[in-house]
Amino acid sequence: MAKLHGVNLGGWLILEKWMTPKLFAGTKATDEYTFMQTPSARDKLREHQRNFIREEDFKWMSNNGVNAVRIPVGYWVFDGDTPYVSCIGKLDWAFAMAEKYNIQVLISLHGAPGSQNGRDHSGRIGKAEWYKNPAAPEQTIGVLERLAHRYRDHVMFWGIELLNEPKAGLFQHKLRKFYNQAYKRLARIVLPSTRIVFHDAFTPRLLSAVIWDDSVHHPVMDIHWYHFAFGLRRFLPLWLYYRVVDRRKYLIRRLQRWQGIIIGEWNGIVDGKILDKYPKGEHDRVVREHIARQLRAYSVADGWFYWNYKTEARGVWHFRSMVEDGAIVLD
Repeated sequence: MAKLHGVNLGGWLILEKWMTPKLFAGTKATDEYTFMQTPSARDKLREHQRNFIREEDFKWMSNNGVNAVRIPVGYWVFDGDTPYVSCIGKLDWAFAMAEKYNIQVLISLHGAPGSQNGRDHSGRIGKAEWYKNPAAPEQTIGVLERLAHRYRDHVMFWGIELLNEPKAGLFQHKLRKFYNQAYKRLARIVLPSTRIVFHDAFTPRLLSAVIWDDSVHHPVMDIHWYHFAFGLRRFLPLWLYYRVVDRRKYLIRRLQRWQGIIIGEWNGIVDGKILDKYPKGEHDRVVREHIARQLRAYSVADGWFYWNYKTEARGVWHFRSMVEDGAIVLD
């Protein structure tokens, strides 16, 4: 299989205010849950879903070296769950476009019942109630099974991700149990060529080989790397910061002994605390070098997905604009 050079279609079937602020204009909503309780929300959402990602976008991807998309969805994708509304028709449409333009699809469950992380990209900001509700894992698996059955035979169905960015922890007993139960049940449904993907909960070394029964499918671990200058990183000289990025490939290779590895989210962002050490005229050069080094490091993985394909504003979070402006160059 060719390695995946992909993008995320974030902000489309799960809203994120920072990505599409115009959609939220005139409201006090902070996430999809609160947005859907504002006047005319349903009509605004449908209009957004029709226009934020269009056929022209799939054509552009195909013409510019993108061979995969990772599509975030919520547990409400089929039946809705007030105030959320179903969007399965748009996911069907995305698969049709993917087939037309020869683009692989990874479905990622970003929003679990109760939220697995309390972040906006789970649908609702707040507490991670998924961990506290004993019925939530089973409800989550039920949605995953329905997705697996629906797209099982689709030629572009590359994989299904069990849960996006669950809350980080040390032992993760509930998450480990969920991953193995979900894997076992999905493995009965999807074809052997379809990847079953699990997120590392930001602890790749701790969760490596968490799925112990891989006799049917080769599980894939998803790692998300964003290089913000938190903690001691803000004091690193750029050459040492780059060295951290360069050495990612060695960790990827070690982890590949136990499962496949994708970098499901990454981008060229360089924290302002680092950029501010350089004249503004050099900022573009720093960002481009940062991107080029990541592309080299991640080339040893089974694939990568830039976050995000687009946002309302051009710039480092907007993959398409970065390609059009020459900041990202794909082979």
